[in-house]
Amino acid sequence: MTYNEISWPKALVRGFFRRCPQCGEGHLFQGYLRPEEKCFVCQLNFESLNADDGPAYITMGLVCLFIVPLFFIIQALYQPSMGMALLVSLPLTLVVILGLLPLIKGAFMGALWKSRGEN
Repeated sequence: MTYNEISWPKALVRGFFRRCPQCGEGHLFQGYLRPEEKCFVCQLNFESLNADDGPAYITMGLVCLFIVPLFFIIQALYQPSMGMALLVSLPLTLVVILGLLPLIKGAFMGALWKSRGEN
């Protein structure tokens, strides 16, 4: 499949699922967040898809957008003690951030690939 045949949504979804945005078969990451050098299927070079801090900003924005209002609602409805609120909210926030970060980074790298038009 050529670059022009791959739509923006397809490139983003492939990246989100940590797959090569070009072929959809190769792995995008070696481990948790470290990108492969290139796709083992189509040989797409991932070194030029440097995501920097963009995925972290997007992840934190999404978490703040959805988790913080949830905590306010829980506080208003149940009025837990400060200790109980921290005991629940801090681990939950950490798990959501760490769970979303590699997915957002993959989608971000898919967007970088599609926006640059590289083969």
